[in-house]
Amino acid sequence: MFQSPASFQFRRLNPSLYLSNMPPRNRRRGARPTAPPTQRPQGDQYHHAIPRFILRRFQAGPRKSNAERRAEYRRSGVDPDQVLYYDVASGSLDECSVGKIYGKKNLYRDASNLSNVNEVEEKLSLLEREAALIIATLHSELPRRKVTLKRRDLDILRKFMFVMHYRNVGSTYFDPDLNPSLRQWLIRYQAEHQCQSHVDVWLRIMRYYLDTPHSQIVDDAHAEFKKYGHVEAFTQVVTGVDPASEHPDSLAYQVQAEMYFLGIWEAEATSEFILTKNAFGLWEGRSSTMDTIHRIFLVSPRIALVLRSNSLPLFDTGAPMKSALLSIPQEKPTSRLVNGQTGISLSDMNDISEWNRHRSPDDVFTFTITKLTLDQTDAFNVVLLDNVRSDGAITFLGRERMLRTLRVFWNNPLHRFDRQKYASLMRYLSIIPPPPLSHTSTSSLEPVDTELYVALMGIVLNQTKFVSGYDRALSIYRLLQTTSRRRTCPFVTQHIYNLTVFMERCQNHFSTLGGPAFRKPKSSLHLKMSLPPELSARIFTTLENLVSKTLGVRMDFDEDVLGKLGKEIALLAFLDWLDVEMPMVLIRGMSVIDTVTVKDAFYFV
Repeated sequence: MFQSPASFQFRRLNPSLYLSNMPPRNRRRGARPTAPPTQRPQGDQYHHAIPRFILRRFQAGPRKSNAERRAEYRRSGVDPDQVLYYDVASGSLDECSVGKIYGKKNLYRDASNLSNVNEVEEKLSLLEREAALIIATLHSELPRRKVTLKRRDLDILRKFMFVMHYRNVGSTYFDPDLNPSLRQWLIRYQAEHQCQSHVDVWLRIMRYYLDTPHSQIVDDAHAEFKKYGHVEAFTQVVTGVDPASEHPDSLAYQVQAEMYFLGIWEAEATSEFILTKNAFGLWEGRSSTMDTIHRIFLVSPRIALVLRSNSLPLFDTGAPMKSALLSIPQEKPTSRLVNGQTGISLSDMNDISEWNRHRSPDDVFTFTITKLTLDQTDAFNVVLLDNVRSDGAITFLGRERMLRTLRVFWNNPLHRFDRQKYASLMRYLSIIPPPPLSHTSTSSLEPVDTELYVALMGIVLNQTKFVSGYDRALSIYRLLQTTSRRRTCPFVTQHIYNLTVFMERCQNHFSTLGGPAFRKPKSSLHLKMSLPPELSARIFTTLENLVSKTLGVRMDFDEDVLGKLGKEIALLAFLDWLDVEMPMVLIRGMSVIDTVTVKDAFYFV
C-alpha cells in the first residue's frame, strides 16, 4: 500500500501533472447519505474480488441483458454466465459460473456491523455499477480511437481502479507482523474505532475509500504533507508511522491519483488480453530509484487501463529502467475546462485552494486509445503470465488465441522455470481441432515458418549472395523483428534468448555503475541497408568485445553457418536496441567501443 520514501526524494508535485485528478473539493465526508440503520439479512454471501461485469466480458457469444440471463436460468436451471477458468494449482480447465470464481465467501463481511454485515459489499456494488457504465463507454468508443470523459466520471474510474487493487491485497497492509512500522498507529486506530483485528481495520479503511470523494482523499494526503513534510510523510512508512497521523491510508491513494497518468490500451485485432487474479493494480517496471513505472488494470479482452508514471522525464536523465512495456507509446490526455481554456494560469502554482477554485466536475478530458500491435499485446500478456502465482488462475475468451499467446511465453527460454504452471493448459488447448485447411494455407498454429525457412536455407546452401556479413544478418533480423508472427522453431527461440541475455546484462551493468542514461536524447538513427565487408567485420568485432568483455556474456555459439549467423543477428539486434534504449552509450562510447565504427552502421533521418 505504501511506497518507500526513496521513491519520493528530491521530487515536488507539479500541479499541471494532476490537472485531471482533482475536482473542486467537497468537504462532505459521505459521498451518499446514510440511511438509518435497519436489520438486514445476515446470511452468507459470495463476494467477488473481480466484478461480475468484467468477468461477463470473457463470455463467448453475444452479451445478454439481465432479463435474458434470468429467463435462461429459469429455463435451464444453470447459470448462463459461464467463462473458461484455468486453475493453476490443480491444472484443470473448466467452464465455471462467474458467480463462483475470483472471490471468497464473506470476503467483505463485517461481523461488527450488527445492522448490516454486508454493508461494504453493497457500497462496492454501487461503485462497480458506476464504473461499469464508464467502461461500457470506453468499449463503444474503440472504433473512434478517442474517448472523452468528464472529470466526475474520471474520478469514479480512478477510485474504482484503486479500490480494485486494495480489495484484493489490502487485508495484509494492516497486519502488524507484516508491517511493523504501522504497529503503534494500529494500536491507536484500533482502540479509537473499536477494531478487534487488522482485518477490521482493512474493512473500515475500505469504507473510508468508498464513502469519501476522490478529491477529499487526495486532500487528506496533502494535509499529511503539510503536517509532516512530503518526504517525511513517506519516510514514516518505513521508520514508523506517527500514532497521531490521521490519514496515512490516503498516501497510497494520492500516489496513484497524482503521480500516474491514465492510458487506454486496446489489444491487437487478432489477439486479446487474458485475465488473471492479480490483473488489477499489477505493478510493472522499475526505475533506478525503485519507482513503479506502470500499474495495470484489465477490464476486458479488448481493453486494459494502464497508469504510467508522470516521472518518466526524470527517469530519462538518470540510470536505466527495466520495463517490458515502456516502448509502447501512451499519450497524455488533453483537457478542456468549462471556461473553454485548456489549462489554468495561476499566480502561485503550489496554492491548492486556488487550483480548486478553477475546477469543475464538468471539465472534459480526451484520451487517445493506444492500439497495440501483436508483439505489444503479447508483451502485455507475458507480463500477466509471468506474475501468476502457483495458487492463481487464468480466464480467457478465445482458445486458439490463448494457445498462441501461451506459445509465445513458452518458447522464450527465460520462462523455462514457469512453464510447468501452464503445462496442463498447453495440453488442453493443443487438442483443439484445427480449422479446415485449403491447399494454399496453413494453420495459424502450425509451427512451420516458410518465409524464414527459405531465407535460412538460402544462406546455408550459399544460394543467396550478400555483400557482407552485416547485410546477411540484417536480412534475417528484419524477419525476426516481428517475433509474434514467426512460427515456433529453435532458431527463433534461441535468438530471443540471446538478445534478452545481452539486454539484461547491459541493464544490470549500467545500473550498478550509475552509467549513461537509457532514453535520452531521443535517437533519430536507423540501421543502414548495407555495409562493405571491412566495416561489417569491424562492427561485429567491436560489438562482440562489448558483450563478452564488458558485459561478461559467454559467446557460446556453434561454428557452423547457422551458429555464426545466429551470433551476428543477435549482435545486430543488440546494436539496434542500444540505439533506442541507451543512445548515450553510442554517443559517449566506452573503452571497449569504437564509437566511430559503430555509428557507421546508422544513418540519420
